[in-house]
Amino acid sequence: MKTISQECIEESDTEKIIKNGDYSLILREGDEGFAVFLQNGKEIVGSQELPAWITVRGSDTLLTGEYIETDYKQPYHQVIRKKYGFCATSSVNTEKGSVFIVEDKYTLLKDGVFGIYRDVKVKEARAEDVGFASTISFQTGLRSSDNNDFEYFIPSVLYRNTSEVREDAVAADLNTDRMYVKETRTGLPLAMLREKITGTTLTLMHYNPRIDVGQNPGGGTFYEVNDALQYGSIGYSIYPSLSVDFHYPCAEGPRTYEVAGRKRDAKTIWSKRYHSVKEGNIHSYSVALIPDKKDNYNEAMMYAFGMGYKTEEPTIVDMNMDEIYRQNIELFKAEYRMFGKGNIKAAGLPWSLDLPDGTNTEGISFQMGFVGQQIAVGYHMYRYGLDHHDSETKEKGKSMVDFWVSDAIMKTYFPTVWWDPADNATAGQRREYPSFLRCFVDGMEGLLDAYRISVAHNEPQEAWNQALKRVASNLVKKQNEDGSFYRAYKTNGDVETGGDRNTHGTSKLNTPVAIRFLVKMFEHTGETKYKEAAIKAADFSYNELYLKLGKYVGGTPDNPNTVDKEAAIFALYGFNAIHELTGDMKYLKAAEHAANCAMSWTYCYDFAIPNRDAMDAKKNPFVKGGITGFSIIATGHSGADNFIAYMFYEMYKLYIKTGNELYLHMAKLLQNNTKLNTDFDGRMNYKYRAFMPEATNVADLAFRSVSLWLPWASIANIEPIVNLEEAFGKKDLSQIDMSLPELRSRLTIYGVGGKPLHR
Repeated sequence: MKTISQECIEESDTEKIIKNGDYSLILREGDEGFAVFLQNGKEIVGSQELPAWITVRGSDTLLTGEYIETDYKQPYHQVIRKKYGFCATSSVNTEKGSVFIVEDKYTLLKDGVFGIYRDVKVKEARAEDVGFASTISFQTGLRSSDNNDFEYFIPSVLYRNTSEVREDAVAADLNTDRMYVKETRTGLPLAMLREKITGTTLTLMHYNPRIDVGQNPGGGTFYEVNDALQYGSIGYSIYPSLSVDFHYPCAEGPRTYEVAGRKRDAKTIWSKRYHSVKEGNIHSYSVALIPDKKDNYNEAMMYAFGMGYKTEEPTIVDMNMDEIYRQNIELFKAEYRMFGKGNIKAAGLPWSLDLPDGTNTEGISFQMGFVGQQIAVGYHMYRYGLDHHDSETKEKGKSMVDFWVSDAIMKTYFPTVWWDPADNATAGQRREYPSFLRCFVDGMEGLLDAYRISVAHNEPQEAWNQALKRVASNLVKKQNEDGSFYRAYKTNGDVETGGDRNTHGTSKLNTPVAIRFLVKMFEHTGETKYKEAAIKAADFSYNELYLKLGKYVGGTPDNPNTVDKEAAIFALYGFNAIHELTGDMKYLKAAEHAANCAMSWTYCYDFAIPNRDAMDAKKNPFVKGGITGFSIIATGHSGADNFIAYMFYEMYKLYIKTGNELYLHMAKLLQNNTKLNTDFDGRMNYKYRAFMPEATNVADLAFRSVSLWLPWASIANIEPIVNLEEAFGKKDLSQIDMSLPELRSRLTIYGVGGKPLHR
């Protein structure tokens, strides 16, 4: 452990103190031993009165089949000064006679962050004590058990409170004694707790996690005792007073996504793991403790995540962006298809391709945006063909875009967004599916890009421009009085009131999706109706999501209208765009919040995912690690994908605007590490290097995936590369050598993405 400045350490007969800015971590001796207090001056903001907490599982079970657990808590019995801070030890004895030695090393990790390194050793073992776990827990100074007195943050799981979260989600109910979440369900394994009255905030994070399950795909089963299971859980104790906890090894409940041979009952099941009570056994881990005080939840959440990220400081890998771009274009060129025997030709890519061999088992259907991203694919092929004098690729891209502006798609008020192609006179038929705002805005942004590049190469495709302006104008006409838009429409322009459990057509919480597109349309046309509509939509989003909710909802049409990653990303798009349009700094602050929310869904630490069988070995790109940069999709499950790759260009813009180096590091991580799930280096022997798995669960420590490549995944990887090149002349952030003033000037010239391109 590193030596810290001795000026940060004070001690007296009864107190051992480590100072860090305004905060002091104090090991204070009482009648029974040492307790731990975190203070800001004389104000107690956190405490562990009995810090040595061991949970022991016996061999006996309850009628429910659950094993009987017993908690043992002790103060420290000795505290010794060290160069790194203080070493505190305690002896914990069980009723059966087992003895545990708890040794906690207190230190400083960085400015504003305390560190605790824990070792628990089994000194004496009794057969009746089978397994053990330990917990580090800090209660707040408020000493309240009313969960409504607090605001919460667990990345990828819980934002502010339980509103807009599915009822079966792991953190959907805080009316319980404890709530723990498996740490691998989080972008960063931390839990934040903020007192509403005082603004005092405590964040506890598993620092430098060394996650491993050995030869145990799935990470063990319910109540298993296994020393190879090296992962924990993060969460809260609610009773007798609210605290932030890290528990090791993992306990998840009272809701869990694990099945593990049992009938799932998300309201009652705890899934727990233990290490063995055998003499000499040791388990070790470290946590970061981050105190703070903020006037509001949004500031507290941003500080907690930012400090956690900087403390963990994930490693950025090297990656060749030119090669990544080329690999995806090659896939597009190879998988292009065309259908139709009449005037209309439906051209595009298959809905999906199987890993690893590229078989198309799910058939061929075309979706304008969202999953299918057919217009965006067409644009990128068209652009590549123009820029590289590749007429075949250019014509393939053009034919894809041409189809989406044809009468088959555009004859209704809002366009058809999903098409089932066939080799007949009509080239297929529309699929009965709502015109989700997300689907057609994705499509229209791709169409705008295609038109801009056609003009740049002096072959303007006016039919594309007319279709684009028609849809954009129709969207403005449907804006609600409060500035919002609905989540889904019928093709006749009416709001969609039917559909399945994912539709929620009348929700207004997806409004941020429209903002960037409207700003681009103002840049493109100069028509003030788009500027006015964008500002109204931004104000609705600012007030209803950023201020009132402190979270973002409903980014994905194929999930329920719940808190999710893509909603946060589109909020970043929107707030970034409206800030560039208006210069209003409130939008920049909202953009920073949305960026931190979105980033919090991203794995910022690494672990390996074992194969369950030989088939997994052909598909699993994470067997040696590489999770960093992969990202969880939504609350209510732990499926993950690569969508966060879209965001590196927008994150880079935040760095340019604010000068905050944190955003530059995040942008580089999103640029490079998001490619680790592809076959960029040929190690997987996929049919295409650009292949990657969609909808994959890594949180449960076994490779479970739909094992499909979908078109959007490639667009996510290359769209920000292209945006960066158009704006700054380079495909790779590491190649850009400009000062911040120069970068800001270039960004102003380029705009949000609606101004003319130049060749």
